[in-house]
Amino acid sequence: MYRGRDLFLRRLCVCLTLFFAIFLAIYEVAESREQVFSIRLLPKKVYQGEMVKVFIRPTSPEIRLLSCNFLGKEIPYVKDKTSYWCLLGAGLNEKTGLRLLTLRWEKGGEKGIWTVPIMVYKKDYPKEFLKVPEKMVEFPKPILKRVLEDQRAIRSALSSVSFNKFFDGHFIKPVPGQIKSPFGLRRYFNRKPRNPHSGVDLSAQRGTPVLASNSGRIVLVRDCYLSGKTVVINHGLGLYSIYAHLDKTFVHTGQIVQKGEKIGLSGMTGRATGPHLHWGISLYGMRVDPLSVLRIF
Repeated sequence: MYRGRDLFLRRLCVCLTLFFAIFLAIYEVAESREQVFSIRLLPKKVYQGEMVKVFIRPTSPEIRLLSCNFLGKEIPYVKDKTSYWCLLGAGLNEKTGLRLLTLRWEKGGEKGIWTVPIMVYKKDYPKEFLKVPEKMVEFPKPILKRVLEDQRAIRSALSSVSFNKFFDGHFIKPVPGQIKSPFGLRRYFNRKPRNPHSGVDLSAQRGTPVLASNSGRIVLVRDCYLSGKTVVINHGLGLYSIYAHLDKTFVHTGQIVQKGEKIGLSGMTGRATGPHLHWGISLYGMRVDPLSVLRIF
């Protein structure tokens, strides 16, 4: 008797689960048919390792945006008169395919959710095969410990997402030099793959002034084993810029800097084969192509 009752309860639970799943699916379809916002991407496609600016315009002045979510993260946004905008990006290792931008909204006390399909497209990056001494591939334990500590410090500096915007207008290149090594380049040392290049290397003679690519707050000044003297600027909205292999630094942690302000001099500190500037951009903890921030703004 108990076995029959248990079987009935299990079947009832399955039926209720299916009922609610179908109900939610119908509700979401009905919700998505209502045009709550118009969306425009600049540029029009999201590629691996790049970022885009998303313009969000309510279809009614009474609609108020409450929150944005993408790739499992809450995304800060900026209200601009009658519309909004935010920044989205995909890391180099982000899988291609359809993702959802989820927008929560309110209108006259009524609240709802509106989802926008965003496609992440594949982008091929160059590869480089080098034969180097084995000591450049495998680090001794003391050096490896320092490298890992440096990486943790940089990740920590890039981890927080401020919902305030510190930057103003377009971004600028920190030095005028040409690109020596592109973003996303994957090097193979003695056929062993290394992490993809997380920024761009710009040509710069030792002592070239390095300028802040936009306004923000200094969140890291550190002498790292691999990247040498390194500076990180928080520009707000989850956006950071990184400057590495500096010969000298002129800033300190917590300092507010303005766009174009001199933060250091280029050099070849750390593991560098010659003087240059490594310039990186991080968005929500993901490294993206610095050239994409120049194109967007």
